[in-house]
Amino acid sequence: MKFLAVLILSTGVFASLAACGARSSNEEEVRELFARGEQAAEERDSSDILDLVAENYGDSQGFDKRELGNFLRAWLLANPKVELIVNVESIEFPADGLAQAIVGVASVSLSDPEVERLSVELRRIDGEWLVTRADRAPAR
Repeated sequence: MKFLAVLILSTGVFASLAACGARSSNEEEVRELFARGEQAAEERDSSDILDLVAENYGDSQGFDKRELGNFLRAWLLANPKVELIVNVESIEFPADGLAQAIVGVASVSLSDPEVERLSVELRRIDGEWLVTRADRAPAR
């Protein structure tokens, strides 16, 4: 379950580590969401992080947004310092209002280093991109 917190805390880091090149307006907006997530994570503000998550969030762990929030608050208490290394493998827009990303996230810690590969789904809801699902991605 640590990967969920790593995902939410790392959303902002995605933008700074993604490949350069021409970007669509949708891609720029998704990257802006990631930047806001990074700032919220650095400020250790779980409510600002959860503002980036859709009300209808659901994942394979059975978490909804409320359960994810409870888990995230506990994780932040247990991990007073968070450092991440993020590698965005892909961002695609398979349909209007839908974004899918595959992201590698490494939590840098002397006591418990962890690397996760995540499949993240975002949807445009009321004009804003929000995370609607995050699950472990299959190994390459």
